[in-house]
Amino acid sequence: MATTMRALAASAYGPIENSKVVELPMPEPGPGEVRVRVMASALNPADGKTLLGEVKLLHAKVFPLVVGWDLSGVIDAVGPGSVDLRVGQEVFGFHAYSRATKFGALAEYTVLPATQLAAKPANVSHENAAAAATVGITALQALRDCGRMTVGQAALITGASGGVGSVAIGVARKLGGVVDAVTSGANADFVRGLGVRTVFDRGDKAWLAQVEEKYSVVLDAAAAFGLLGMRRILVPGGTYVSTLPSAGLVGGFLLAPLLRRRCRLVMVRPRRADLEWLAQALRKGLSVPIARVFPIREAAGAIEDLTTSGARGKIAIRVDGGF
Repeated sequence: MATTMRALAASAYGPIENSKVVELPMPEPGPGEVRVRVMASALNPADGKTLLGEVKLLHAKVFPLVVGWDLSGVIDAVGPGSVDLRVGQEVFGFHAYSRATKFGALAEYTVLPATQLAAKPANVSHENAAAAATVGITALQALRDCGRMTVGQAALITGASGGVGSVAIGVARKLGGVVDAVTSGANADFVRGLGVRTVFDRGDKAWLAQVEEKYSVVLDAAAAFGLLGMRRILVPGGTYVSTLPSAGLVGGFLLAPLLRRRCRLVMVRPRRADLEWLAQALRKGLSVPIARVFPIREAAGAIEDLTTSGARGKIAIRVDGGF
C-alpha cells in the first residue's frame, strides 16, 4: 500500500495561485471514519475564501492546507466502528464546514466520518454527485428545515443561476412546491430551463414591485436582499432564509416577530439521512447544472475564476486521472 498521495495544497494563506500539487502522507481513518479514493470534487466559494485567509471558521488552520469540501469516490479503507459502509462502495458527501475539518477533498484520498457520506446512485456520475453534495443539502435544509416548505407552497429563489440557487429550484420542485426565481437578464433563459414559473430580472431596479405572488419561502441564495425588503411578498408566517450572515440578517431576526414573518440563516451540515434524500432525488433526475469540469492540476485557476467571476451552476473537479 502506498504511503503517500498527491494533493493540491497551499503552504500558507495568500494568493490562490500559490496552491500546488504536492506529495503528502496517506491519511488513515480513525474510529467511525472511512478513507475515500476521491474520483471527483466540486468547488464552492469557501475554497477561495479559505485559501486567501478571508474565512478561518470553515476549515482548520493546518498547513499544507488542502481545501475541497465536496467529494464522490470509492471507499478505500474503513476505521473501527464504520460497519455500515464497506470497502469498494461508491459514495458521495462533503466535509463539515467547521474548524474540525483538517483535510479536504482536492486530493487522491481523503478521510471523513462515515455519517457524512451516502451511497452514490449508480446512474449518476462522480462529477454530478460531487457537484450536488453541498449545494443540494444546503437547498434542502434551507427550504425544508428552515423554510418549512410543503407540497403546494410557492418559493422565490434569488441568485438562481449560481450553485445553490440552480439546484434549489429542483429541490423545491421535489418538495412539491412551485418556484419563481431572480437572476440577471443574461441568465434568464438558463434559469427558465430549470423549471421555474416566472423569472424576475435582478438588473431591473423595479423587479420587486412587479411581484404579485405571496410566497411561503424566500431563499435568498444571493444573500443580497433581507427580510425587510422581502416582507411584502411573504405570506404571514412565511420565512426568509439567507445563505450568509450579515448586518441586515441580524436586523431581520429582530424585526421578524413584529412583521409576523420568520427569518432564518441556513448553516449546512452533512447528514446521512439528507444525503440519502439527495441521492434518491439525483437518481430520479434532479438537475445539477455543471458549468465546466477541470482536472485537478488546473483547480487553482478554477478556484481563482470562481472567486472573482462566479459561475453559472457548479464547477466540478476531476481528481482521478486529473493530476
